[in-house]
Amino acid sequence: MTTDELRAQLEQLFPPFSASCAGSLFRSKDGCFTPHGLCAEFSRFYRAHVADFGLVEKVELFRLVESIVASDPHDSNPLANSVCTCFLENIADTEAGEISRPLMGPFSRAYFDPWHVRPSG
Repeated sequence: MTTDELRAQLEQLFPPFSASCAGSLFRSKDGCFTPHGLCAEFSRFYRAHVADFGLVEKVELFRLVESIVASDPHDSNPLANSVCTCFLENIADTEAGEISRPLMGPFSRAYFDPWHVRPSG
C-alpha cells in the first residue's frame, strides 16, 4: 500500500479528514504527504474527533491498521513504521487510545500497549 492509497482509505472511512489534510502542516511544499506526515496528521485528527465516529468506522480503521502493522514484522516498510510511530504512539495515553485499544488486533496492540501507560483504578 502506498501513502496515497492509505490517505484515500482514511478519507473514505472518515470524510471530514480530507479537510484536515487540505490544511495540514505536515504536507510538503508540493502538497504530498510522507507516510509519517500522513499518520501524524491522522493521529491529530483522530484524537480530536474519535467521539464523532461510530463503532463501524473505528473497527474498520483498526482492521486496516492491523493489516499494515502485521505485514511488516521486521520494521522495513516506511508506511508500517509510520502507522506505529506516528499513529499508535500518538494516540497512546489519550482517551482516543483507551477507546481504541479493544479494537486493535494482536500486532498493533503488542506495539501500542507499552506506550499506553494508563493509571489503573
